[in-house]
Amino acid sequence: MKIGLQQIITSITALLVAIVVVVFIYENPARLGEEPLIVRALVLSIAITAALVAVYPLNPLFADRPATYAGIVCMPALIPGFIFYMLLLPGKAGQGFEAEQLASSLISDRSSNGIIEVGFRYPIYTPTISVKNRELFTRHVNVFLRMADSNGGDTLFRAVRFNVPGNSLSVESTVQGMLSENRRYLFNPLEIPPDKSLEGQVVFIISNLEDGTAFNDALVSAYQAQFEIRDPENGQLLLEFPLQHI
Repeated sequence: MKIGLQQIITSITALLVAIVVVVFIYENPARLGEEPLIVRALVLSIAITAALVAVYPLNPLFADRPATYAGIVCMPALIPGFIFYMLLLPGKAGQGFEAEQLASSLISDRSSNGIIEVGFRYPIYTPTISVKNRELFTRHVNVFLRMADSNGGDTLFRAVRFNVPGNSLSVESTVQGMLSENRRYLFNPLEIPPDKSLEGQVVFIISNLEDGTAFNDALVSAYQAQFEIRDPENGQLLLEFPLQHI
């Protein structure tokens, strides 16, 4: 079968489109997870169609019969994607979140190695957590740390935000700027794709413990310490899970 120049150009173009779409799907699960299921199915269909168009000149059974190739090969190949997104995926999706603490670490003046400049009076707690979104769509959540002592006192710490409001320099904005270059650190709000887990170190500035009280000592004496996952729009509590002393 003789392959013309126009077919070669068409195949290369289609192959590039398929590659770009596949890379987009792989690199942007959270962005794609915000779209309706029909849109996700269509995006996948573009990649499948482009790939089939790219290999069309290599199929001698349909030489010079592009319409037949489209009807017999391309169209049926789109059906599984729509079945998956429109029927199977909603059936297996769950509700809510799963979360756990994986490790515990602390940044202080003595352990910072220059990450946090001396003069930040309080420690910076950076526990490693894993949060899984069991739902059909991308969710944004805020992470909090709540500590309660035996006297009934209750202290709530909000993890450092990615976008700190206001133009003035603050401890929160400084810490965010210093740590955001390292991708292992996570900042509020967390963006979690559907049916995916996000793992990393959230950052808490422990700035309202009593003077002279070390954070580790406060954890030991705490009657209860737990993480809270909340909706960033309305503050609704979505999940709580215990702080583990690792």
